[in-house]
Amino acid sequence: MPENIREIFVKNLRYFMEKKGISQADICRVLNVSSATASDWCNGKKHPRPDAIGQLADLLGIRFSMLTTEDGPMNYEDQQRLEALHQNPRLGLLFDHTRKMSHDDVDFMIQMAERIIKERDRNE
Repeated sequence: MPENIREIFVKNLRYFMEKKGISQADICRVLNVSSATASDWCNGKKHPRPDAIGQLADLLGIRFSMLTTEDGPMNYEDQQRLEALHQNPRLGLLFDHTRKMSHDDVDFMIQMAERIIKERDRNE
């Protein structure tokens, strides 16, 4: 298995374990694996089978791809921000209206949002 795939998995697994407050002991208990197996997964000594990755994703409350792709944590952060926006009643109106907008109008709104993000990043 190419090293970069294993490294991506380990980095993502550690990120989500920390984010969700999941320990190696939790992995052992829920997935019914030994502490050596959980340690090997977390340290990149071994790579879990796809079914075990699916179980890990379920335990962490994320999609399978968030553990296996380089941009998994970024996609998770984006998803969290979108959920926060959807839960805000005032901003929820914006999303309700986008359903009625033309494709060009939605593209324009996305471009505006990207400009705002770039401006914010420059000022931080």
